[in-house]
Amino acid sequence: MSESPLLAQLASWASELDAGDAPDRVVAHLRSQLLSQLAAARAGYGHPLGAKIGQAYGSPLQDDPERAAHSLAMATICLDFDDTAYAGHLSHSCVNVPLVYARPLGLDGRRLATAILAANECAARITAAATLGPFRGQTAGHTHLAGAVAGRLRAEGARADTWVNALGLAFTTPTWTLPRGFLTTDAKLYTAAVPVRIGLGACDGARAGLSGPADVLEHPQGFLHRFAALPLPEEVVGGLGTLWYTQTLSYKVHPGSAYLSAAIDCAAQLHSEVRELPVDDIAEVVVEGSLFTSGLDRLTRSESIGPRSSVAALNFSVPYNVATALLTGSLEPADLAPPDVARPERWALAAKVRTVHDPALSRAALLGTAPLGQALRRAGRRAAGWAGSAGREAVDALPPDWLAPADDFRWATKDLGARVTVRLRDGRELRAERRAAVGAAGSTDGPGHEELARRKFLRCGGKPEVVELVENLAELGSSEVQRLVELALGDLGEGVPRRVHSGRPASASPDAWTGESEPSRLRKSEAMWDTTGLELAYDGLFRAMASRIGIGGGAAAGGGTGGEMDRELAHLALGDRLLADTARQVLDGAAAPVLDNSAAADPVAIDALIAAADRAVLAELVRRNAAELVGLLARTPDRRRSADVRVRLVNGAGEELFSGAVPWGEIVRMRAEEQLPGHAARINSLDEGTS
Repeated sequence: MSESPLLAQLASWASELDAGDAPDRVVAHLRSQLLSQLAAARAGYGHPLGAKIGQAYGSPLQDDPERAAHSLAMATICLDFDDTAYAGHLSHSCVNVPLVYARPLGLDGRRLATAILAANECAARITAAATLGPFRGQTAGHTHLAGAVAGRLRAEGARADTWVNALGLAFTTPTWTLPRGFLTTDAKLYTAAVPVRIGLGACDGARAGLSGPADVLEHPQGFLHRFAALPLPEEVVGGLGTLWYTQTLSYKVHPGSAYLSAAIDCAAQLHSEVRELPVDDIAEVVVEGSLFTSGLDRLTRSESIGPRSSVAALNFSVPYNVATALLTGSLEPADLAPPDVARPERWALAAKVRTVHDPALSRAALLGTAPLGQALRRAGRRAAGWAGSAGREAVDALPPDWLAPADDFRWATKDLGARVTVRLRDGRELRAERRAAVGAAGSTDGPGHEELARRKFLRCGGKPEVVELVENLAELGSSEVQRLVELALGDLGEGVPRRVHSGRPASASPDAWTGESEPSRLRKSEAMWDTTGLELAYDGLFRAMASRIGIGGGAAAGGGTGGEMDRELAHLALGDRLLADTARQVLDGAAAPVLDNSAAADPVAIDALIAAADRAVLAELVRRNAAELVGLLARTPDRRRSADVRVRLVNGAGEELFSGAVPWGEIVRMRAEEQLPGHAARINSLDEGTS
């Protein structure tokens, strides 16, 4: 019997998904994503462009949820202030659609979180399957076909067959974004709003009995074969329930393209050193970035961007955004509107900004989970052909084809780094650099995503009570969710009159959730392993690695025996690989789990890995293997702590140091409390000359 279509597999899982199924760290992202998207809505409607959106399409709280979702999607995309994930700008549909249906459906907080989670996971997976193609980021409008369908149908509690038909109908008519309007005019506003309308319309059709093709994604005449140069159908259903795409979210603290965020951070950091200087004292500003940053700069410079340009064009301008952050210390929504956008000193400084491609930053960018790293690993050897069509820069930056895709996104990364150098006429140089933007997935410095989302919402004029409600989202009743939505969005937008909804509309479907809240289902009935201590130990290790390796991955290690840093990273990667193998044995209930460290201690094995991988790849292997280990432990019943593991330990010369049975819980404890802190201390102690 042939395997069921991709949409059937995805719908079967997502239609039954509950927020309680997800780890706490995933649910924490849902809260931050919701609050950050509400901030983007407030910023969007508060901008002159948002006033036009409200005039044309009305309030986000109007009676018609389809029209409300259309308006809200335009407002949240208009300043490029939305968050990103691997893969896609999810929130324009995945958050907005559940939000506008929360009031008419009487959703409580858990059901709202569940709808957002289901939408995220479906939309990101389908987007990832087509990400090696012509559309990524905001141009990938098809993200919102999936997000709108999943967000609405999970909120309504629809059956899996309804999902399949709605998704089949929607993906038969995906949108195709043209760069001409997207880059230069307000037409960009429709790239999310139109697919949202298509997706919601497909839900209505499926509810009424219209059928869609269940195999529309993988069929030779279907979506992936038309929208992906290199289709990755495995991304759609791989790791359902264990590989949480919601964990890959990065959060924007500035409006603008994610390809520019790190450069803006660097410029803001340099503001205190240049704020007293006349613009004439600055000879040049050099922005070094990855191929994503330099490519965007090449694309937009031909458009002659200036103070009268569209907001979309301003969002993509490296010179304007960097100059503004240098002069003001930040980049705010007001900087994309008069009078600030017309300030002549900004454009005088922008004329002195040039962008340079840094191959090391490109290498680091393609090693990260987002925007392409996971897809490239999934493609393996096939990735070289795709990269060849993208140019020499992409080919040179490709990670090794043997690097496997991650099976846990616990420490997902988005390393779109930058370096900004201000050269003064007196010969001095001022410089700042970052391996990733503030708020990017995997960033090891700055506040966590919860604090960043809180600050962003309050900065955009949001009420503190909304922050408190979102922090307690899973415990909110339907009336409290209604209050949250009213407080966050009730003063935004213009247009059609609206009324306050209460309860469920008469047209609600018979298979929808009923009552104030769905009866709680048993979740995680068995006590599972608490990985908190181990995760904190790895966090400390990763901070040490980031501080010592540098923004582009540090010195290359491949091809030789490497320095002490390379050997330390190789040993760590090999050790965690062995521990992950043992963790899988324990999870599977093997009668006699084994841990033999000889492969991690063997100098020949360490040299072989160093010869095959440069330092950036070694660091990525450490993160990836650690995530796999912790992910396996998080799925392991706590009672398995006492399982005896047959341990054999040897030194670098192959001499046996220990052989015997050790409880698995004790092995993990030693890793968290002794070994990882020791490795972090050693990395911090390495001198540049030996590393």
